[in-house]
Amino acid sequence: MSKYLMLIFTSDFYSLDKDIQEQVYQEFYLLVYPMIYFILRDHSAVEDIIQESFIRAVGKAPMLKEIDKYESWLKKLTRNVTLNHLRKHKRNREELEAEFVLISKEAAPAAEHLVPLEKEVELKLMREAIIKYINQLSPSYRQIIAMKWIHNLSYKDMAVELGVTEGVIRQRLFRAREAIKQKLLDEWGSLHE
Repeated sequence: MSKYLMLIFTSDFYSLDKDIQEQVYQEFYLLVYPMIYFILRDHSAVEDIIQESFIRAVGKAPMLKEIDKYESWLKKLTRNVTLNHLRKHKRNREELEAEFVLISKEAAPAAEHLVPLEKEVELKLMREAIIKYINQLSPSYRQIIAMKWIHNLSYKDMAVELGVTEGVIRQRLFRAREAIKQKLLDEWGSLHE
């Protein structure tokens, strides 16, 4: 964790020099922006959530005494603010980034060689369907998928960040994958034809 972010926990933020306050906020922003944007896909909403999370962190951080948990605590606080936002503001979200197509390797045939145009179109449609299915998952399942496939976190790191056991992480990831596979089977029929 950067020396500036440590100031949230070790100093009275409001008594810090204005330039240092800005640096602390910048570090916080860079730490949490990707996670929030991945979930919401709306830059202006992300900005609002970062501000709200930062204010909460500044208010509550001095109470946390376990130095090794500072960064995961900031991420967890921000994730909770984001999930609360989603609960309050149910709305249509844009599709998830194309990186989610990585999970299509579990369900779609490999396209390592040149394929006929109709097969290429079918694969593209299947990838788009997978992204749509992921977007329909609960925010907690979307977050687990993002942590695994976008951020490439280990089960242990995910468990620490979310404050649950590795078994819970494995179970949630399995359920998210199965939900996507089931929707693929329902719409696309057998995946091994």
